[in-house]
Amino acid sequence: MASQQAEAGPSREGWHTVILRIPFYTPGHAQLASKAVDVDREQNGTFVFRELQVEDDILVVSYAATTVRLLRLATNSFLSSIDLVLRTMASFAPDPSDIRPTDEDLARVRSEANRVSGGGKGIELKGDGKGAGSGEEVR
Repeated sequence: MASQQAEAGPSREGWHTVILRIPFYTPGHAQLASKAVDVDREQNGTFVFRELQVEDDILVVSYAATTVRLLRLATNSFLSSIDLVLRTMASFAPDPSDIRPTDEDLARVRSEANRVSGGGKGIELKGDGKGAGSGEEVR
């Protein structure tokens, strides 16, 4: 997938360039990130060119700009956007190699915690109604 932000026009010879290579957990994650940031167009499309490519699990972003200042602004804006994408993916599309507990694992841990803590009775009120949760101070 590639996206061109600037119309074909003057040669980009002499423009300032940078290439960013951002690794992801899987090729699918890299494709998803590419699609998420591809919708954002460059504000200075005449003076800034951006191309996105996915190479296996790497998002490759190539920038070219007429000035160093525009290049810095464009890449800073992009890095801010990709940071949001990465943080979102960390929450909703975690590393597939991370071990995730099954329901059976969680039930086993819960059972063991109840056994160790006395059978899972939890917090109980005293017979006189005083104690945790009663709203009255216990002396």
